[in-house]
Amino acid sequence: MSAAVANPMLDLSARLWMFDFDNTLVALEETVDWAASRLELEQMLRQAGCPADLFERFPRGNLALYNELLHQLRTGAFTPAIPGEELLARASNIIESHEIAGVDRANPLPGAFELLSELADRQLQTVIVTSNSSRTVYRWLARVRLVYTVKTVVGRDWLLPLKPAADSLLRALDRTRVEAGAAIFVGDSNADRLAARAAGIRFIAIAPNWPWPEDAAAVFSTPAELLRNLRAS
Repeated sequence: MSAAVANPMLDLSARLWMFDFDNTLVALEETVDWAASRLELEQMLRQAGCPADLFERFPRGNLALYNELLHQLRTGAFTPAIPGEELLARASNIIESHEIAGVDRANPLPGAFELLSELADRQLQTVIVTSNSSRTVYRWLARVRLVYTVKTVVGRDWLLPLKPAADSLLRALDRTRVEAGAAIFVGDSNADRLAARAAGIRFIAIAPNWPWPEDAAAVFSTPAELLRNLRAS
């Protein structure tokens, strides 16, 4: 029995539902060539004059490197060869091209379709807040004919600090004009949890192997399990 099922006092009422994308609704990570993306991204950043220690501190991965790049540009840690906003956009676009190459092959987590459809049927606002590009997410939503279920997507291409910073969640609250106390954020990572806590939003995890963090309302194994509890609440 899951921790969520064992909690009869679980409150799933909310005016706004916010979701992470990768590994929360869709298994994108396994269909993207992240290594090739990193090589292309790093080559561009080196040519743009980014300091060598940036790559030494973040030797693997895209998102941590991108987020540190954003931080250094915002704090004036170095001056790139092109304007900072353009450099960030180029970096995001490189990552996005590889995401889009994989998103058409990405499978939804069990119950993801039904959960988004149910929230739309209940006329509840739904927003996706993700470190992926919003265009990647919209491509997937269009492919599965679920664009109508989502009010907006706050993605990496909005050039906001990535989670665990709360900026993207706060922007979603502002766009929907919903207070933090009337929202729920569903994610799969510790960064998602910390961002929700910083924004003052209730957090639910889609993470079958997690223990139940003290500041999480619940942990579910799949969107299908969350949907079953939503219907029962």
